[in-house]
Amino acid sequence: MELKWTDEKRKAPYGDDLCRAVFPIYYLGKLCGLVPVRFYVHASEGCQARLNIVDLVYSLCVLILLLGSEIWGLWRDLKDGWEHSTRLKSRTAVIATCSDVVGVMGLTVVCIVGSPFRWKYLQLVMNKLIEVDGKIGVSSPKRARRFTICLTICSLTYLWFNSIIDFYTWDRKTENKMITDKGPINYAPLYLMYTVIISTEIQYTVATYNVGRRFVRLNDNLKSLLDASNSSNDNAIGYFRKFSETAGNKKRCNITSKRQLVLGSYKLSRKMDCKLVSLINTTFGVVLLAVTVTCLLHLVITPYFLILQAKASEKHEWIFLFVQAGWCIIHITRMLIIVQPSYSTVAEGKRTATLVSQLLSCSFDADTRRELEIFSLQLLHRPLEFSACGLFSLDRNLITSIAGAVTTNLVILVQY
Repeated sequence: MELKWTDEKRKAPYGDDLCRAVFPIYYLGKLCGLVPVRFYVHASEGCQARLNIVDLVYSLCVLILLLGSEIWGLWRDLKDGWEHSTRLKSRTAVIATCSDVVGVMGLTVVCIVGSPFRWKYLQLVMNKLIEVDGKIGVSSPKRARRFTICLTICSLTYLWFNSIIDFYTWDRKTENKMITDKGPINYAPLYLMYTVIISTEIQYTVATYNVGRRFVRLNDNLKSLLDASNSSNDNAIGYFRKFSETAGNKKRCNITSKRQLVLGSYKLSRKMDCKLVSLINTTFGVVLLAVTVTCLLHLVITPYFLILQAKASEKHEWIFLFVQAGWCIIHITRMLIIVQPSYSTVAEGKRTATLVSQLLSCSFDADTRRELEIFSLQLLHRPLEFSACGLFSLDRNLITSIAGAVTTNLVILVQY
C-alpha cells in the first residue's frame, strides 16, 4: 500500500500490520477508480487519507469511459430493432435486458462517485481498528491478509471465467448474422462494471471481517478471564498481567485491579459497538442499498433468461444454460459475501453479552460487579446491527426475503 510516514522515528506497528492485511483491495481499488486518495500514517494521529486530484480525475475518466461505451453499445445493438439484437428473444426481454443494464450502470455510478466520500470514513475505521489492536493485541494480521487475498482472487477469477464463457457463447450465436454492429462486444463494458462492483463489495466484506475478528479477540480475553476467575484468584491476577503484556504496553505491567480490566473491556466494546459498526453503516449504506436492489433485479432477470433459453431448442444450448446458471451463482454469492460477515460479527457481539452475564455470576468485588452491570446494560440497549441506510438489517433473514421476492416475480414474468 502506498503509505507515507511523517515520523520516521516512531512508526505504528499495528497500523503497519493492518495496512499490509488490506493491501490487495487497495491496489485493486486503485485500478478500478475506487480509491481516489493517498494514505499517510502519522505516529501520533494514525492513518489519514487525503484526496488526490490525479486519482480523482482517473476515477471520473473510468466512470465516463464505462458508461459511455455501454450506452453506445446498447444503442448499436437496438438501433435495428429487437428482432436483430444480440441477446433479445422477445419484446418482454427488451424491458428485462434494459433494466439489467441500467441497474449495473447505476450501481457502478454509486460505487465510483461515492468513493471519495467513503474513504473519509474508512480512515476513521482503520484508526479505530489500530486503537483496538493497541489494547487487546493484534488480531492475526496474516490471517486477515490471507482472507483478503483469497476472497479477492476467488471472486474475480470466477467472475472473469464466467464472463469469458458468456462472451464466447454469445459470439458463437451471432457469428452467422449478416448485420454489422452486433455481437457481445456491445455488452463487454458490463464485465468491467461488475469488476468495479465486486471490488466495492469486497471492501465492505473486509472491513466487516476485521471488526468481527476484534470481537473474537475480545471474547477470547473475556473467556480467559472467566476461566481464570473460576479457578482461583491467583490465576486471575496472573491473567491480568498476561493481558497487559498482550496489549502491547509492556512498560505498564502493574495492572492488578480487576476493575481496571473490566472498565477497559467495557470501553473497548462500546467503541466497537457505537463507532466501528456505525461508521461502516454510514460508509457503505447507500452502496449496500443499491447492491441489494440490483441483486434482487438480477436474480429475477437472470433466471428468467435461463428459463427462456431452456425452452428454446438451439445448438450449444447447454452452454447458455451453464452460463446463465453461473451468473445466478455470482449474484447469490454477492449477497452472501455481504450478509455472512455481518451476521458473524453480530453473532460475536451476542457472545460478548453471554460472557459478560457469566462473569456477573463470579465472585468479584463490588466495584467490578458494578462495572460489569453497566457493561451488561450497555450491551442490552446498544445491540449490534448492520443495515442499509436503516431500511433493513443485513442478516440471513434478508436472504430468505429476497428468495421469496424472486420466486414471486419469476412466476409473474413466466406467464407473459
